[in-house]
Amino acid sequence: MEISGDKQHSTYEIWLNGLGLYLDMYEKGLKKQANKYISSFINEFEHSVPKEDLRKILWRFCHEICDEDKHSQILSRGNGSMPYAAGKVVWNYLKNQCESETMPHMRWAFQLFGKYYNPFDPQLELDMFKVLKKAYEHKDCDQKTVDLYFNEILEQLYWGAHHFPNGCIITREAYEKAIKTAEMILAEKQVPQKLVETYLYYCKLYQCFYEYEESRCEKDFYQLCEKAGIKYESKPAYYFQ
Repeated sequence: MEISGDKQHSTYEIWLNGLGLYLDMYEKGLKKQANKYISSFINEFEHSVPKEDLRKILWRFCHEICDEDKHSQILSRGNGSMPYAAGKVVWNYLKNQCESETMPHMRWAFQLFGKYYNPFDPQLELDMFKVLKKAYEHKDCDQKTVDLYFNEILEQLYWGAHHFPNGCIITREAYEKAIKTAEMILAEKQVPQKLVETYLYYCKLYQCFYEYEESRCEKDFYQLCEKAGIKYESKPAYYFQ
């Protein structure tokens, strides 16, 4: 791959074309060939492009994925993550930027690697929620970061309530910490109304659960929810011995 001598395509276009060829093979069912190809392509690309140019390419790539909703197909294949070889290059770039606490790189890192098992850092040297928190606290915090941070609080509350009224998955302390963080965000930033409404729903739902729990389950949880003006449908619970 003679990147320096190619006058018809920019280096960034070569990067995208390489990923595109990988996707074509993958979608045709040629997964082994696709993985072999992308590994070779990324290795050659890394060694052919000056480091500063590579950083610019990765910046643009992350920006287009996270801020412009482009290249969604690269994340929709297989397990919902980038092909391993490409993901490793992007992760190493973002990890370095996170260690320098730069924005919007910290938000990008959370968006791309903060939700699932990270094969490049299995020991989780970077706690991705802490990275998102630092992104929120950064002077260059943007609206996407605010929304992500608030939504993470909602996901914690959603998870905790998963088996209501049989029990709460998160501790009372974790709940109170989540509420405190959410109230802080609401006091400091603008949060989309839809997220605010979801938050208020969970506040009422947890209060119903704690009232139900404090009554030693004598009160009817669903009646408490109805009285609070909310609806709740319990999820099936399975117990194994």
